[in-house]
Amino acid sequence: MTELGSVAWPPEPIRTERLVLRESEARDRAAFIELLVSPEVHTYLWRPPAA
Repeated sequence: MTELGSVAWPPEPIRTERLVLRESEARDRAAFIELLVSPEVHTYLWRPPAA
């Protein structure tokens, strides 16, 4: 494995004009559960990519 040197952890959020990508937090739990039990979301999960 390549040595990364001193890396800040957890990393700072990645920010764009429309998105903030950050580490998950306890307050996100309900939203994750809602996504994972959604039949619509399951349509796209656990399938191999189209050839």
